Amino acid sequence: MKDQLVHTLTAAQQKQSLWEEFLAQLSTPGGPSVDSLEPLLRSLGEEEVCKGLKRAADAVPGASEAELLRLALRASGRIRRELEEEANHLRDTLRDLATPMVRIWKDVLLVPLIGSLDSVRAETLAERLLEAASASRAKVVIVDVTGLPTIDTAVGGFLIEMFAALRLLGTSVVLTGIRPSVAHTLVKLGIDFRMVGIARDLEDALRMSLELVAGEEAQKKKHSGLPWNTAGEGNHDAAG
Repeated sequence: MKDQLVHTLTAAQQKQSLWEEFLAQLSTPGGPSVDSLEPLLRSLGEEEVCKGLKRAADAVPGASEAELLRLALRASGRIRRELEEEANHLRDTLRDLATPMVRIWKDVLLVPLIGSLDSVRAETLAERLLEAASASRAKVVIVDVTGLPTIDTAVGGFLIEMFAALRLLGTSVVLTGIRPSVAHTLVKLGIDFRMVGIARDLEDALRMSLELVAGEEAQKKKHSGLPWNTAGEGNHDAAG
């Protein structure tokens, strides 16, 4: 009887073996589990499985169509959650690949922007860049816009906001990769990038970055040698 039922459910050999395993559990006292339905759902799809469950409920004594469909619903929900997690993971991976952040020198991060920049991607980029700059304590971030097809008012405004946020973290910004057509557009739009350093190419950007890092280090050494610092240390020693 089971073999006849399997043949009515499907003619494909591989699908028959899946149905055989499921029907074997259906005949046991404990009945089938969610796990037993997952292979069927992944291989055959919800519609075909639900049709098969109705036939199985009609043919197998004691089998409840409602209970089998409820079981299929739980199995489908579990599969969907797994697929959503995989999709989110792939989306995160693509996002990371689309906007790499590379430490190319001590205290210097390189962020090449590639492809179109919409509001969602721009917000995600800003969050990741601020986190990366803060975590790495980068003193300079080089933003290479060679790969941006266009920079309109919205993208220009976003870049200005992101640069201002980086400066609040104590990180300088060097912008490079501005093509002549883009530069002309920026001038026409009135977008002002004077708050950041502008470099002709990546080599020039790295040179400017190293100068900024060296200048900051020199300022630190200069301030560490001020008289009040020395006096403060001396008073501290005397008190100790």
